Amino acid sequence: MMPDLTFIHTADVHLGAPFLFLGRKGREHREQLKTTFSRVVDLALASQADLLIICGDLFDRPYPGAELVGEAAFQIDRLSREGIWTVIVPGTHDPLKEGGVYEQPALKSIPNLHVFSDEDLTPFPIPGLDLVIYGAAWSGRRHNPLAGFRPRDEARWRVGALHASVRLPGRVEEDGVWVDRESIASSGLHYLALGHWHSFSGREEDGVSAYYPGPPEPLGMETEGDGVVLAVKLSEGGKAEVKPLRTGRRRFLSLELDGAVLGGPEELYGHLRGMAHPDLALRVRVRRAWGEAWSRFDAERLEEELSTLFFHLSLQVELGSCRSWEVDDFPENTVAGRFLRLARREMAGLEGEDLEVAEEALRLGLFHLSGGEAGSC
Repeated sequence: MMPDLTFIHTADVHLGAPFLFLGRKGREHREQLKTTFSRVVDLALASQADLLIICGDLFDRPYPGAELVGEAAFQIDRLSREGIWTVIVPGTHDPLKEGGVYEQPALKSIPNLHVFSDEDLTPFPIPGLDLVIYGAAWSGRRHNPLAGFRPRDEARWRVGALHASVRLPGRVEEDGVWVDRESIASSGLHYLALGHWHSFSGREEDGVSAYYPGPPEPLGMETEGDGVVLAVKLSEGGKAEVKPLRTGRRRFLSLELDGAVLGGPEELYGHLRGMAHPDLALRVRVRRAWGEAWSRFDAERLEEELSTLFFHLSLQVELGSCRSWEVDDFPENTVAGRFLRLARREMAGLEGEDLEVAEEALRLGLFHLSGGEAGSC
């Protein structure tokens, strides 16, 4: 029996990203990306992986500083010294440029490193592994590198590496470099390593496993879940085994709360206090903050008071009062919501003056139950 092939798949590291939205914490998280990338290398070494695949945006820009290039080169060289290959696909943030990062001597001098430079899919055989990696560098040209692709080698393993979107009709259309379900299924690859989407996801298309790992360290509020890399194992006669391994230290979360359900500022404080964690970046939006208690609420003060308990905290409270009698605006598990539903049933069939009196009673009832200002309901 031939041995299995194992490798680590990562993408979208974005070394050097500014993180301006984090304010004073931006620099700290920028340093964390370097620590997390070293953890990715640690995992590859500890698992005795055959190679590391980086599918685009290792760097946040094509001309990073020398110290950042040196750090990345140091980590990749740790793998090279152990005979472990690293293959890189340039992405949208670190495309191939004249004098750019992938032309720097610190990277070009590493023996077991290959950077794909052609925008069309090209093969790169990995010595000693009976493996061919097919990769394409990102370019501004809109195209599907897998269109019409058929492997012409006789290698035991064939793996693709792209920084691209998967076209999903009605949801995701063409986006620079892209592939679709049909071209994945007909590719003849054993595994398609993807980058560009910032969340872990995967699909099987006619026996071809295609996966996004998402960034190894969360990058912003749009990043879903924990930062992970993918440990992939290819075995003779079986489909790819894909296992997410957590590498990220921090979590980023956007949260929307309903002030009418929450109750008031004291309940908001308790809710946020219970979520406090030094590695959580939290963005909170409170809508429908109605009533007298909310009208005196100072969101900036609460944000400042709790911010030391989080890595980052952003709080937005939409103060106001009820301006609608729509049932959906009043949750059923609130007193106002139950009152509105009962009143609606009682009002069914009323006409003329009786309906006007009932509507005024409804207005006054909602006003008092929501604590709104006079005339707001």
